[in-house]
Amino acid sequence: MPHEKREIVFSMNEFLEALMRYNEMRGGIRYRAPQIRGVGVDKTGAGSTELTFDDEETISFTESDIVASLIAYCIENKVPLPARAGKRIVVTDTGVELAIESKTDWVQPVPLPISDIRR
Repeated sequence: MPHEKREIVFSMNEFLEALMRYNEMRGGIRYRAPQIRGVGVDKTGAGSTELTFDDEETISFTESDIVASLIAYCIENKVPLPARAGKRIVVTDTGVELAIESKTDWVQPVPLPISDIRR
């Protein structure tokens, strides 16, 4: 069965904006980009990120947090996403990608009520 692979590429600014907005959605402070003093991105398999701000606050994000923040960013910016697809992050030198893979054989086929109509 065919399946779909798609990548949504986020610039570093979009990625940081998604994380800061996600932090606010979780009840944290809404920081702005000029307040960021340091960014730590784990490019190994762990997929974690730390943001340090000018008030010395450091916020850590797990891979699940990052995926959730990018999904929320897409929803807020009306970027369509398939609901029943696997999603993971890929860190690149220029930003972050949300890799989406949807296989049609993951969903059980539904028999259609087709009758044999003859003319």
